[in-house]
Amino acid sequence: MQLATNQKEIEKQMAEVVCAPVMKEGRRVEAALGRSMEKSIKANMDSLWAHIQEENAKQEKAERENIQQLTSLITNCINKDIPAAVERTIKKEIPAVGQVLARAITPSIEKCISSAIGDSFQRGVTDKIVSQLEKTIGSKLEASLARQIQLQFQTSGKQTLQDTLKSTLESSVVPAFEKSSRALFEQIDEAFQKGLTDHTAAAQQQYESAHTQLAITLRDSINSASSITHNLVSELADGQQKLLALFVAGNTKANPIAKQQSNGPLGHPDMALSVQQIEAPVDPTKELTRLISERKFDEAFTLALQRSDVSIVSWLCSQVDLHGLCSMAPLPLSQGVLLALLQQLSCDISAETQRKISWMTDVAVAINPTDPMITSHVRPIFEQVYNRLLHQRTLQTTTVAEASSIRLIIHVINSVLMTCK
Repeated sequence: MQLATNQKEIEKQMAEVVCAPVMKEGRRVEAALGRSMEKSIKANMDSLWAHIQEENAKQEKAERENIQQLTSLITNCINKDIPAAVERTIKKEIPAVGQVLARAITPSIEKCISSAIGDSFQRGVTDKIVSQLEKTIGSKLEASLARQIQLQFQTSGKQTLQDTLKSTLESSVVPAFEKSSRALFEQIDEAFQKGLTDHTAAAQQQYESAHTQLAITLRDSINSASSITHNLVSELADGQQKLLALFVAGNTKANPIAKQQSNGPLGHPDMALSVQQIEAPVDPTKELTRLISERKFDEAFTLALQRSDVSIVSWLCSQVDLHGLCSMAPLPLSQGVLLALLQQLSCDISAETQRKISWMTDVAVAINPTDPMITSHVRPIFEQVYNRLLHQRTLQTTTVAEASSIRLIIHVINSVLMTCK
């Protein structure tokens, strides 16, 4: 009896001695992991921003070069092609203008000659004045012809030349220039749209790949830290069991009376506790099943939460109607147990995400943030759970249904945090 009492006292002392280093080491690992994640996120975002700025600068430079090249092409077309086309058009239309002038001037010339000849004959043309007639006819014809040509050219020739040049420009030069300009601007627009689309797609792809790589790195870091924490807890538990076993063995050797008592009143050696029996792992599900059958839900959840094993907590939640328990009045679970249950369910939310989010929603609704027992712990724990839920929602593995459930519980957490202010 004394040995059993000593063993229980030693177990309590060892639990108190071991819990403090485990919690301290867990806080240290969590702080180191947070700093590492913050540095990694900042470095990745800085490199991504610098890369995007560099790509934008390259794209703007290429666009400026394209616009400058197109401007030079348009300038060359205006300076070289259009004057040549106008010159060819004028040369082509000059014969037509000459024919028009000839048709317009010929009647006037014939009329002047007829009138001059008639006047000369009426005055009595003789042989002596034939020469004078020729001179008079020649001078009048020359003066009249020059005056008529000049007048006709100023009136009809100039207008005909302007009309011909205008029609030629409207029919050939202007449509050709419009067509070439439209084609140039269509090429400019097509090249600009294509470059902008390619640049946007490349930037989006780089942004998504960078964030995917960052999410994978963070998930690997979190899984590594979780495995390290579990290994530390298991190693400390094994060390505690070995120390207890060695202590019991030492007491048995040093105290024969205790050895006799441990062998039982009849001296049977099979009644003694061996080191192997002490070190043998105890299945917690049996004890939890017994407490559930006795409807001692608060004790069952307290025992599962003390083991700091999310798998055992998830198993216990699956064995009871957690929604029904959280809806009962009065609640069969204390506020401290509910707050600790919410925190542990959020630790490994990537596994069985939909079920854990449903359990967490029921627990978060049942928590009373004004309870004096938990009022100082509600805000930090709820903020921690809030950050984990935001991280889970950003992962590519999260389904649409899971994202909807996460939005619902985030709304509940925000409502609780508003009441804590």
